[in-house]
Amino acid sequence: MDKEFLTVRTLASLLDMSEQTTYKLSREGVIPGRVKVGKSVRFNKEIVMNWLQNGGASDDSKE
Repeated sequence: MDKEFLTVRTLASLLDMSEQTTYKLSREGVIPGRVKVGKSVRFNKEIVMNWLQNGGASDDSKE
């Protein structure tokens, strides 16, 4: 099981937005792949990259 994870800082840079906005959108469920590790937040890189390749579309199962 060799999964890669992104930090909030890395993801915010990738999305060209602030870390605060990245946190907010992840809490709201807009950005998928959020994983809590203790007090830290990480993002499953594979899930995030698939989401971006699909244009950042919402997951239909959450509607």
